[in-house]
Amino acid sequence: MKAIILAAGKGKRLGIYTKGNPKCLLKLGKETILEREIRILEECGFKKNDIYVVGGYQYEKLLPFVPNLIINNEYETKDNSYSLALALSKLGGEDVLVMDADLCFESSVIKELLHDKRENVLLSKKSEDLEESTGIITTQEGRVVAIGKQYLNTGYVYISIFKIGKEIIPIFRNSLLSTRSEKTWYPLAITELCEEYPFYNHVIEAKWHEIDFVEDYEETLRLFDLEKEQ
Repeated sequence: MKAIILAAGKGKRLGIYTKGNPKCLLKLGKETILEREIRILEECGFKKNDIYVVGGYQYEKLLPFVPNLIINNEYETKDNSYSLALALSKLGGEDVLVMDADLCFESSVIKELLHDKRENVLLSKKSEDLEESTGIITTQEGRVVAIGKQYLNTGYVYISIFKIGKEIIPIFRNSLLSTRSEKTWYPLAITELCEEYPFYNHVIEAKWHEIDFVEDYEETLRLFDLEKEQ
């Protein structure tokens, strides 16, 4: 299995901390967000050369941290659908795990996903607070029907980590590239695929936090007891 980390954006909402650097280089204790994610992937069995990072804004600053860098030169006009399509075009023949580069989580999150024998799996947490979040609609059996920010009353928050089986990766890539607007997020393509190919919702309980705003960053440091290492 390969792993893709999507890290092309600016993270401008965290400007007082990022100070012009990519958001994924924010420090979580003694590591950057990106270093922590790569370390956890390696601890869960990924070889360093099987980890790919898609950079865009200030991508040259990522070079000391990443095994394989894929450059999205259109990060200002296209969102993560394009970044993911670029990465998938470089990979082939294996299942793929995908995550955003602004997450802090325990290693058990990745272990749970890898232990799930189903091919196409989205990770989520149960929550009624879906403001600024991406919701997942499922059947009673846990099969995903749709995913997106417009689904606010599902009880499930997508945590920006999923895996997809090698058989449908070419179809997924084509769907990402044929999206209807320049700035599109990959959940739209997943929703389209769900009509024909099964995706499943896997609910986790382990600690996880997304870092979009200053408040998210400060809360992450508290949640993972990392403030004292700053």
